[in-house]
Amino acid sequence: MSANPASSDYSEPLAPVSAEIEIRRSRFIATVRKTLSPREARDAVQAERSLRPGASHVVFAFIIGGPASETAGLSDDGEPKGTAGRPVMEALRGSGLRNALVTVTRYFGGIKLGTGGLVHAYSACCRKVLDIAPRAALRQEKLYRVTVPYEYFESVKRVLLASGCRVTGEAFAEEASLAVFIADDAAADILAAVRDTSRGKEKIEQ
Repeated sequence: MSANPASSDYSEPLAPVSAEIEIRRSRFIATVRKTLSPREARDAVQAERSLRPGASHVVFAFIIGGPASETAGLSDDGEPKGTAGRPVMEALRGSGLRNALVTVTRYFGGIKLGTGGLVHAYSACCRKVLDIAPRAALRQEKLYRVTVPYEYFESVKRVLLASGCRVTGEAFAEEASLAVFIADDAAADILAAVRDTSRGKEKIEQ
């Protein structure tokens, strides 16, 4: 397992922020927030739907991880294919933000915008929120495989997640293992916590 390349050209959201535009009576509300896993992104999208039950669409795109280890996803959420999720993703990629989820929630105003109008609206709203999003430099990280006896698996996993690590895989054989990205500047402390939690019975590989 190898390290990611230097990530000094990338950043991640420092805090959630929202922006809104109105086009031909349709309201578009974009929010960008930090996210560290696809499940976390899905949960945030569902929370947005619950927060705005009258909305007609909740479009989203996310990018997690550095260029050599990224996970990405998007959804048009019922808008014509390619008119919503893709322009949001393109704007997100162009911003240099990673570990980021952008949702764009639409309240339909009764006037159809057409495919070109939708692309413009979703792109414009996404760019507006990305322009004002507070940022922090993306921390460089390495991929580790942490293997522990089953009795320590859940507690070690909790330690890793509470430390902001990205768990990207799990495997179960004679012992349980986690594939996890750990930031270089915190690795020593996090791995020490793993050792304490597993009572020294862990195996750690890079």
